[in-house]
Amino acid sequence: MLDSLFKPKSVAVIGASVKELSIGNRIIRNLLDFGYKGFIYPINPQAPEIQGIRAYKSILDVPGEIDLAHIIIPSKFVPQTVEECGKKRVKSIIINSAGFKETGPEGEEIENDFLSRAKKYGIRVFGPNCQGIINTDPDVRAYCNFAFTRPEAGYISIVAQSGGVGELIHHGFFEMGIGTRLYASNGNACDISISEIVKYFGDDSETRVVVLYIESISDPETFIKTAREATAKKPLLAMKAGRTGEGARAVSSHIGGLSEKEITTDIIFEKAGILVFENEGDLCRAASAFALQPVPKSNRVGIITNTGGPAIISTDVLISSGLDIPMLSEKAKELLKARLYPEACVNNPVDVLATGKGEHFRAAIEIMMNEDQIDSIFINFVTPFFVDTISIAKEIANAGKWKKKPIICNLMTDKSCWAETIGILKDGGIPCYSFPSDAAKALVALVRRKVE
Repeated sequence: MLDSLFKPKSVAVIGASVKELSIGNRIIRNLLDFGYKGFIYPINPQAPEIQGIRAYKSILDVPGEIDLAHIIIPSKFVPQTVEECGKKRVKSIIINSAGFKETGPEGEEIENDFLSRAKKYGIRVFGPNCQGIINTDPDVRAYCNFAFTRPEAGYISIVAQSGGVGELIHHGFFEMGIGTRLYASNGNACDISISEIVKYFGDDSETRVVVLYIESISDPETFIKTAREATAKKPLLAMKAGRTGEGARAVSSHIGGLSEKEITTDIIFEKAGILVFENEGDLCRAASAFALQPVPKSNRVGIITNTGGPAIISTDVLISSGLDIPMLSEKAKELLKARLYPEACVNNPVDVLATGKGEHFRAAIEIMMNEDQIDSIFINFVTPFFVDTISIAKEIANAGKWKKKPIICNLMTDKSCWAETIGILKDGGIPCYSFPSDAAKALVALVRRKVE
């Protein structure tokens, strides 16, 4: 179990600093600003307090028990510090410092030294050369990390070997208005591995989808076994770096390990049942869909639109990706003719027209929800100034709460002028995307989960 890492009741920061532009200061500030529920113990031999919290000269001087310790000091001092953590019975350590095996033989010797000491005391080590973890659980609020994104609570958990890419992905969700659950960037991964984190996230009941950014896989057999167990419970989405020769060399330089050839990694992901993406944008958009909507039973899509062109674009993407846009039943067409404008198109796609109202969207959604040959609903929704877009958003959001079939929305709007409309869709759990191609790719990912 990794509860002492992801749900620490107390955190010591070894290398805490009064300097605002330092990691040792930022981690404490992040814990405070994020509303961490546990005890914080700054460790600094000279400062009496940091960020208004009493500081201690040594971790051995701390009166209470310590679940988790950050180490932010030069690498040569880390082995002795780990020894002191062992004597204090610290359960887990995050080593943010760099200067270990990624730098060569001398750094590797230091890493082996602190790792042997940690094992002697039964301490789990996260890192080194890493960013840290985040837990948005309202009962924990652990921001044991020096990054800057302030995520809302959600259902997406992220594990990334690269802190930079991990933060990029995390901030991508933040900008999309999508909350996250757990976050981990473990750097060199000398002890706690990607596989262990995947297992922990897979067992977490509040995590609906796991996102991975992987630069190398040191133990493919264990990874495949663990990932298979996790994918049986929830989708795993991955982005693999180092696909080119130059990228592979950059990976080796970054984490001090060897990158597999792309074909090998592809086979590993395939055997593990992981959905693979080539860029971070598609990865984030797909994850948001998995976090908010159910997986469709099959690949048959019903399209509702109030504008023609985007429906054509989305249709091209869906069809080229192997999805089907079937004709509606005659009964469905008759019902649509009775409830939509006379000029509306009642085929699939259903065009309710730019002047379509909330009642028209409701009719189209209800009828498609009851069509046996429709497994998911794709909505192109432009927000004209001459219709009540709030009522339309409410109808879409209400339908999304049924969780009968997934709903994906291509929302084309001015975010500054239609904020209330956007807020209604967000609160209703409807994943919205600005471009029809992006929205269509997110739906394709949902279908891939079912098909594969």
